[in-house]
Amino acid sequence: MTGPRASAGRTGRRWNRRRENLKAQRKPCWLCSSPIDYSLAWPHPYSFTVDHVAPLSTHPHLAEDPSNLASAHLHCNAQRGAKAVGLGQTSRQW
Repeated sequence: MTGPRASAGRTGRRWNRRRENLKAQRKPCWLCSSPIDYSLAWPHPYSFTVDHVAPLSTHPHLAEDPSNLASAHLHCNAQRGAKAVGLGQTSRQW
């Protein structure tokens, strides 16, 4: 995607406000459930990043939707890439 919407969901005043609101909540990484050290600066692998739950590549209309944003470690976010996250396998007891 090119043009003014190419970076939607990662730049601008509204994005910065949503990022800061999410950072202020100090939630654990939604991908690995481990705590995030919010004092670490980018590009430390375990620093805070905002992840799009539904990837931007498949859901560009949710680029700045607060319900599609979650706290993640930089490493976890990068490992996941643009793949969707499912429930995985359930246990036999479930």
